[in-house]
Amino acid sequence: MSHPCRNWVPAILAASLWTVVGCQNEPKPASNAEASLPREFFQPGWDRQEAPVSHVFRRDYRLRESDFLEIIYHVRREMNVSYRIKIEDIIVIRFPFQTALNQTEQVQSDGTLQLDLIGPVKVLDKTIDEVQEELTNRYAKFIKNPVLTASFKQSNVKIAELKQSIHTAPRGQSRLVPITPDGTISLPFVVDVRAAGLTIGELHKVLNNAYQEIGLSELEVTVNLQAVAPLRIYVLGEVRTPGVLLNRSGTDSQIIAMTLLQAISQAGSYAPPRAELSKVMLIRSRNLPYPQAAVVNVFQLLENRSRASTGAVVADVSKYRYDIWLEDGDIVYVPTSDIAKRADYIDYVWTRGIRAISGFSASYGISNAVDWLGPKP
Repeated sequence: MSHPCRNWVPAILAASLWTVVGCQNEPKPASNAEASLPREFFQPGWDRQEAPVSHVFRRDYRLRESDFLEIIYHVRREMNVSYRIKIEDIIVIRFPFQTALNQTEQVQSDGTLQLDLIGPVKVLDKTIDEVQEELTNRYAKFIKNPVLTASFKQSNVKIAELKQSIHTAPRGQSRLVPITPDGTISLPFVVDVRAAGLTIGELHKVLNNAYQEIGLSELEVTVNLQAVAPLRIYVLGEVRTPGVLLNRSGTDSQIIAMTLLQAISQAGSYAPPRAELSKVMLIRSRNLPYPQAAVVNVFQLLENRSRASTGAVVADVSKYRYDIWLEDGDIVYVPTSDIAKRADYIDYVWTRGIRAISGFSASYGISNAVDWLGPKP
């Protein structure tokens, strides 16, 4: 007499397998609307050349922590613009006929000169000719027909100090600075300038505006990117070697860009029987107020072919513009397909559970389930 469990177990197993095969359909290429990234993916903090992006139009590189910058300083000399007095400039006042009144004074922090007889005189942001005219009128109250000259002993003191604080490089006076872990850089007279998340052009404007605000309008800086920190991309899910990827190539540590498909490929490619390529998720948080996510139909990218009028199969690259350029810290998740989840369930419940208890000898694995679907058309 047969064991009662051995009578109903095969029937239930057959019914379950029929359900698994019947419910799982081959992924179909999504429509254009389904392939489009959700509107939420385009936040105000994102540039339209960032996600998705065409291979033809590369997005601007945004600086990251540990990038190394060279700041080159240039002093512009405009011949047609009169120099205006700044703090710490040293001015010489000479009286040809009253030498006892000769003075050499430095412009104080309040923008004044402290002179004999007339006291403090406001000179900040004035030309030397304007100062000489004002001093002549002020001294006329104490001296009949005063004759005097005003000239610089030292001007642009901050520029001189800046030249002493930087080193001479082959391309001119410059300074090499790293972007600190908090995303800032520090330069002479300008400290804690936010650099991470900006493009080279944006940082150029920020630095020049900062020097403009402290009165160094004749100073202009140029920003060069000397060394790039490697991108760190995290790939998990149904790939052969999940983990963190670095975009360094070869023994010379050359920095290269990386796209979504390239990251999956570098992670050992996807696991063919288990990966759900039509629902690959990209999560990004760097330089954004809060993390954002997008679902990308990688299956459609890989199956992007069409049949010509002659019957030959040709490549259709129109969808490859959705192969997104990745940024530092991006997370790529390749989910598990529904059939693989059902196979795991059957394996745990039937093969490892009921089989272990009842002694049922049939075995079932995910490779068997995929083979039963038949070859793809």
